[in-house]
Amino acid sequence: MRLLDPEELLDLVEVIAFDGHCADIAEIARGELDHLSPPEKISTVDCAEKFRYVPTAEGSGRILYDRWRNPFNVAKMNALDRPDCNLVVVVKPSRSGGTTVAENYLFKMIKYGPMGDVGWYLGSDDAVKRYCERIVKPMFDDHTDLAARVGAGRSDNNDTSKKVDGHMIEWLSANDSNFRNREFLFGVMDEPDGWNSKRYSESPKTQLEGRQKQIGKRRKGIIMSHPDKGWGAGTAPAWESTSRGIYIMRCVECGDYAAAHATKFWPEVPEFKLHYQRDPDASQDERLAMAERTACMLCPHCGAALTDEQRFAMIDEASLRPGDGYMHRGQTLDPALGIQGEMAPTSEWGFWDHGLMLKVSTAAELAKAVEEALIKHERSGGKKVNELREVFSKLLGEIFEGKAGIEGVSAASLQKRARSEKILSVGEFPPEALFVTAAVDVGAGKFDVSFRAWDLEGRSWWLDRITYRQRRWPDGRMRDIRTRERIEDWDILIDDVILRLFPIIGKPHLAMPVAAVAIDVGDGNVTWKGREFARRSLLAGHYWGPPSNPWARVRLIQGSPRATAPELPLVPTKISRDEMGRPVAPVITEYTLGVHKLKELAIERLAVNDGGPGQCLFADGINSNYFEEYFNERLINGKWERNGPNESLDLFGYEEAVRLMLKPDRKDINWSTGRRPPWATPVPVSLEGGDLSAEAERPQVKAAPPAPAPKQPNIFARFNALNQQEE
Repeated sequence: MRLLDPEELLDLVEVIAFDGHCADIAEIARGELDHLSPPEKISTVDCAEKFRYVPTAEGSGRILYDRWRNPFNVAKMNALDRPDCNLVVVVKPSRSGGTTVAENYLFKMIKYGPMGDVGWYLGSDDAVKRYCERIVKPMFDDHTDLAARVGAGRSDNNDTSKKVDGHMIEWLSANDSNFRNREFLFGVMDEPDGWNSKRYSESPKTQLEGRQKQIGKRRKGIIMSHPDKGWGAGTAPAWESTSRGIYIMRCVECGDYAAAHATKFWPEVPEFKLHYQRDPDASQDERLAMAERTACMLCPHCGAALTDEQRFAMIDEASLRPGDGYMHRGQTLDPALGIQGEMAPTSEWGFWDHGLMLKVSTAAELAKAVEEALIKHERSGGKKVNELREVFSKLLGEIFEGKAGIEGVSAASLQKRARSEKILSVGEFPPEALFVTAAVDVGAGKFDVSFRAWDLEGRSWWLDRITYRQRRWPDGRMRDIRTRERIEDWDILIDDVILRLFPIIGKPHLAMPVAAVAIDVGDGNVTWKGREFARRSLLAGHYWGPPSNPWARVRLIQGSPRATAPELPLVPTKISRDEMGRPVAPVITEYTLGVHKLKELAIERLAVNDGGPGQCLFADGINSNYFEEYFNERLINGKWERNGPNESLDLFGYEEAVRLMLKPDRKDINWSTGRRPPWATPVPVSLEGGDLSAEAERPQVKAAPPAPAPKQPNIFARFNALNQQEE
């Protein structure tokens, strides 16, 4: 420590008085001017159109940005300009200009402020290098005012980073080292579905949020990609948590409104579709030529085959309407009046773009690409889907969802068919059908149940779909089901499934019983509970035929892990011991099903809508979420990929397995004469002595005897006996 004498102290006071040791206040003010003064009142799209030069399509020159090249992108730039918007998520096809949206916003930040740190992530070091050479360098070379804002320090102006007004802009590959210890005002996740790093590509939104935690409401981010990873990871699930915007266009022929692509989250919204004629029996060249020649966009209302010129006009017109053409959560679509209502408040805006929204792609080009990929898919027996997946994702901006997606069947289309057909209500049996099968999928705290009626050509009627989560106890209270803990909870399946009757339409005094019920006990936690329940059901008289040779109405099943396993094994497994290895009676059987093939068959049948064999019909009133369960598991690359609840699909396969067990087309059954087997014989709704489901007529569960001969008679014994006499 140095002590100053009075003379030295007076000298220093004089220096300080004349600002000798003070920074230049004017210089400080100039450095903070961007933050002290409000930003220029100019929108991102206006700024780009007035000042930003972009490469031409040929790459041979530079032209001013033109919003009419991709007018639907105005909505994303306007969203980024909003103070209440922190995140924009764009699911898109290739060549849709999505990256240009982020470039234009960054351009405005640099030119007019307010500036802040920027992190722009791409898939690899090579992708960063190529992008910076092709886009970043020309952006600063062609705009001297932007270049003037770059710092003069040694590390301020590199190929992949720039320091502008004291803030770093970095173009980075998506890896661990580049995500650590970074925080930025504006973050860009560019094509994350195609990133090399699986960890970061699967959760771009989470990664972005992690880099902006301390920024608060000033943060801005954009995630944009074609949906290569589907609904399970990447950009699509990030879009799902946003406003879920879809583009609405108006048909130039009939004037009604529909979406370019509605996605599964807007099942009630009609869609314009890419359409062309197909002839599967023609040669490849003929098929491709036909696709190009007949390609158009089809209106879902008037059926008009819209030309490219008409489509382009519709794209432009939509962008001029309120909301820039997009409908978001909180709004509805009136086909005649357009988008109705106000968008629900949110800080996260989502936009889903489709290939039909692009002016750079003709319908002929799209149709040819789709047909060519379909031909290769067909020739491989459905196994080679990579090219088909690429076409759906990159050219159309759709998620490839296996065979159902190819054939255009969806939860929305099935529900629409159910509403339009209105052939029966839930719980009714159609007179055209012959018998009923049921299936139960056992969860930890629930039973998922489905009922289906059949004819002899594989046509089916979905009669009902229920999920049981509670059971009424003897004290009258409803309690949660515990399938793994209490065998008593399984008793709900007796009255509600095994003994359920379906009133026959047109025959009010007759009802159809359930022929048999498949119960999935593949979950190792419920296997032995299910086996005990099947044994008790047999002892209680829930079988067809005489006690000496009963045909159990409860059929236990498990799924085979092999894709090549047959739908139904030739010989089921006999279960003669309990969980402790002790012999028990009666012996029950268990079937190991080829669930892979059963699901394939289910999807094929769901797509049939011409009245032919295998068509599915649906009772009016089944909840929409049960329809969605048919499509939350997709056959892709030969494997079933699950992206949500899939119980309805599983249950359809199990119901088909029961149909195969019944062998309804065997020669000893003569349906034409009306001599039905017992399991397909209608019964009176009431019998002398009480209703069929009355507890007094149901045999009680007894201790296991040496043979399956219950003391109480089978409640259907009189019908079994009558049919045996007739035969």
